[in-house]
Amino acid sequence: MTRHVLRRRRRARSLGAVVSKGARVSVKRWIPGVVLAGVVLSGCGQTLAGSAAVVGDERLTDAQLSQTVSTLAQELGIENSAQVSQAVLSRWMVSQLVDQLAEDKGVTISKGEVDAAITQESESAGGQEAFEQGALQAGVLPADIADAVRTSLLIEKMAQFTITGDDPSGQTGLITQVQQLSAELDPQVSPRFGTWDEEQLAVGALPDDLSTPVIDEAVPQLQPSP
Repeated sequence: MTRHVLRRRRRARSLGAVVSKGARVSVKRWIPGVVLAGVVLSGCGQTLAGSAAVVGDERLTDAQLSQTVSTLAQELGIENSAQVSQAVLSRWMVSQLVDQLAEDKGVTISKGEVDAAITQESESAGGQEAFEQGALQAGVLPADIADAVRTSLLIEKMAQFTITGDDPSGQTGLITQVQQLSAELDPQVSPRFGTWDEEQLAVGALPDDLSTPVIDEAVPQLQPSP
């Protein structure tokens, strides 16, 4: 598949990001105390008909995205904007990549582990209601908290295997592995919502002209960061 865009980007600092009230924030704010897993316009090697995004064999339909974004905007009292859609798409796509990487590595998280983490974080936040409100403010609906926490726990567990002296948290090594998996799976985003940035692991801004390839500091021989 031919790439239409090559962009020079900074390395992703964390696995994903969300947009809260129009601003991108660290994944550490998704849910208090829990580090959660948080877009080059590509030629279509996968069919996107009726889908907002495709990662491997998994699809997020237009209807699913619309419902989540509408509910989130209503609950937060914010405008239903392209930035909110990009935030929801970013979280979903990173979660799919993390799930696939965990499956490849044979890493699993039990329901008991998820429940225990939610209980602990709820207590730290001052109760279930406060915990859910904190998650909502960070762009995670109450119904999606368990999945978000599961993704967080998968990240923490897999990061333990990439710890080095220069990377005591293992995050940098794990980010590299997720980036490599992204390159292999070649995720697709409907150009109506934005473009998938493989280095930032996030859905970015809409191109000005969807019919024209976007060139931003094009580097013909650009290689993925190690």
